Amino acid sequence: MDLNTATGALASFGLAGKTALITGAASGLGKATAKLFLDVGAKVAVADLDGDAARAAVEEFAAGDRAIALAVDVADEAAVKRGFAESAAAFGPLDILVNNAAYRNKAETMTMSVEEWDRMQAVCSRGTFLCLRQAVGQMRGKGGAIVNISSMSAQHPTIFPNMHYDAAKAGVDAITRLAAVEFAPDKIRVNSVLPGGMTTPGYANIHASTVAITGPATIPGRSVMGRAADPIEMARAILFLASDAASYITGAELLVDGGFTKG
Repeated sequence: MDLNTATGALASFGLAGKTALITGAASGLGKATAKLFLDVGAKVAVADLDGDAARAAVEEFAAGDRAIALAVDVADEAAVKRGFAESAAAFGPLDILVNNAAYRNKAETMTMSVEEWDRMQAVCSRGTFLCLRQAVGQMRGKGGAIVNISSMSAQHPTIFPNMHYDAAKAGVDAITRLAAVEFAPDKIRVNSVLPGGMTTPGYANIHASTVAITGPATIPGRSVMGRAADPIEMARAILFLASDAASYITGAELLVDGGFTKG
C-alpha cells in the first residue's frame, strides 16, 4: 500500500502535505527517517552539522523540490534560528520536528573534562530545547508533532563510560514530558523515542573507541532479540509518532530497544 495515496484507516499513517525538519539527518537514523518521511509524502528539511553531507543526502534522495539541505549546529542558537527560517522560507511553517542530532563521544567518568561534559549537554539537551522552541513558534496556531530522540540509556545503564550521554538523554525526556503538557493547548504533541543499539556509524564508533567500553550492552547474548536494530526499524516508530495515527499520544517515551531493558 502506497501511503501517499492511501485512504481510510491507513491514510493517517502518511505525511502527505506535511513539512518536517529532521536534525542530524545526513547519516544514520536521521537519514533513514528523512528518506522514510519523503517516501510517505512529506517535504523534508535535512539539517546537519555537516552541510556537505546534508546536501549529498538530498541529492541521493532525488526527491526534487520536496527536500532541502540545511547546515545547522543545534548547539548554536543563531544557527538554529537561521536553519528554521530557511526551512520556513522554502516550505512554510513546520508540521513536524524530529530532534535527532546527537554527540556520542565517550569519556571516563573520573577523568572527563568539564568541557567534554558541557559539549554533550550542549548538543543533546540544549540542542533539543533550541530546536523545539523554534518549532513551537512555527506550529502555534495550527498544531504539530515533535519527536525527540532519546536513548534507552536514559532509563537503563547500557555501557560505561557514558555518564554525560545518559544524563543528557534523560534531560531530553524531561523536556519531552514538560513540553507535552505546556504546549498541549497549542495542539502540539511532543513525544520521545528511546532507541536501543542500531547498525549506524555511531554504533560502530562505540566499538572503535579508544576508551575501554564495558557494561550490560557488551555482554554476549544480553539483547533479548539477539541483534541490533536496522535504522529503518527505528524510523518507523518515529513516523508513527509524527503522523496523525498517533493523534492521542503526547508525553510518551517509546522504548524501541528489542526488549533490552526488560531482559
